[in-house]
Amino acid sequence: MILGDFLVIVMMGFYAGVGIWESGTVGHVLGMLVPTMLVWLAASLIFKLYSGLPKTLGAVRFKALGPYVDMLIKAQKPGKTFFVWAITCAFQTFWLSFYWRGVIHSTSYFYRFSFGTLLWYVSSYAFFFLFWRILWTVFAVLIGLARSYTWLRGIGIALQVLILLYAIAILAINLHYAPRKFKVETVPEGAPRTALVFGAGIYLNGQPSAVLVDRVNTAIELYQRGLIDEMIMSGDNSDRSRNEVDHMVRMALEAGVPESAILRDDYGIHTAESVYNAKNVFGKDAVIFVSQDFHNVRILMTGEKYGLDGIAVAADRRIYNVTSWITWYLLDWLRLPVYWIHY
Repeated sequence: MILGDFLVIVMMGFYAGVGIWESGTVGHVLGMLVPTMLVWLAASLIFKLYSGLPKTLGAVRFKALGPYVDMLIKAQKPGKTFFVWAITCAFQTFWLSFYWRGVIHSTSYFYRFSFGTLLWYVSSYAFFFLFWRILWTVFAVLIGLARSYTWLRGIGIALQVLILLYAIAILAINLHYAPRKFKVETVPEGAPRTALVFGAGIYLNGQPSAVLVDRVNTAIELYQRGLIDEMIMSGDNSDRSRNEVDHMVRMALEAGVPESAILRDDYGIHTAESVYNAKNVFGKDAVIFVSQDFHNVRILMTGEKYGLDGIAVAADRRIYNVTSWITWYLLDWLRLPVYWIHY
């Protein structure tokens, strides 16, 4: 439980250190994490949050489940936990405003302290704490029940075996495609001369997301280094709120890439469509896939499915929002065996 609380605090500090505009560096992350961690530790000591935790909760049977859960809740001290969490979150909101505006001199609206920013951060972190504590409670209940019921232990062991096998499959797929993943600086000689650039989200204010900007800038760097002759901008350009390709083309033109070196694919609705179009619409047999690292294994796998050969270049050019980054990797990696079976 203590380790889980620690990880939540680390996530809070990392998220605040990266910032709304994803401009984080190691220094900024530590600048937000260390003070927040110290306040959390101090508040935990003052309220004695972790004193008297039972070393073991013993066995439990279904008929004793109610008292057992009550004991679990009391061990977690929800009242004290609330005060520690509230103090920590309030401090971090104040510190966030001071740090980004006073130290980094950022004038972003999101870094100005207000009741709205306080409510946003406190409620966001409340979700993390609540989710973790509920997850821990359910896990502890299952462990207690498994001590009394053999069939439940059997289910637990079977689930662990399945999870292990699934993890091995994910690892095997990643290792299989690892030799075809590169950075801009390590692109080998003889690589394809066309880059396939995948679209990404557009913010509600009409600006391209950081992920999309990095993909395009990576393709631009490939062109400027003389590693490619042309680039296919592939994305969803179906309406004004999803005009990814328009943004991608504009960025490349503004960077000095000639219009003759830019091909438009306005119907790259998803990864498979982009790959299919590069092969069957633009007639390419091999390309350099340009996307973030979490995405590139699935792209290479999809390329094999549609007969499009090539290598992948990672477009990770900054530290991204930690929650988004974790979600991207989890979703893409968890789906890899499913895609492998499907293909």
